[in-house]
Amino acid sequence: MSAEVAALLEHKAAGNECYKQKDYEGAIKAYSEAVKLVPRFPDDNDSDDEGGPSAAELAAKCDPELLKQGAIVLCNRAASYMGMNKPIPANADAQRAAACDSTNWKAHWRTGLSIMMMAPRLERSEKAIEAFERTLACPTLPASEQQNVREALNRAKYRLEQGRDALDMPDMSNCCIS
Repeated sequence: MSAEVAALLEHKAAGNECYKQKDYEGAIKAYSEAVKLVPRFPDDNDSDDEGGPSAAELAAKCDPELLKQGAIVLCNRAASYMGMNKPIPANADAQRAAACDSTNWKAHWRTGLSIMMMAPRLERSEKAIEAFERTLACPTLPASEQQNVREALNRAKYRLEQGRDALDMPDMSNCCIS
């Protein structure tokens, strides 16, 4: 085990202890120390990073254990942020966790949950649906969690449907067809 992974695991254990006590601020502080050891990857959708290596190419050059443990720590910090009702940083951590380890089902799950904590908007509901669908497709998703994910997916779909139904039709009274 590398020194980086060992240090990350120490901070993770401290964060886990705080989280068990519902000391979310303490957990976030400990997890944040661990996160400092996790590599950052550019967003492949960011136009400012054109021409450079993709996130997947960069990840392939990293210690796989560091990425795996880093994804877990990011998921844990996301859960702590959600415990404090802070969905935006929770979402950022969950997405970064998925970039580190796309097979970590909790990364996709927490992405969807954090989006659902935000004020409803059509695009958010669509993103939550995508996240829950990725969760269901994860090979690491335990059978015991599949029903929870399906229920969350159905809630996101319902919220999207309700949002679309709530849209007012535009006023067409001044329109003329010539």
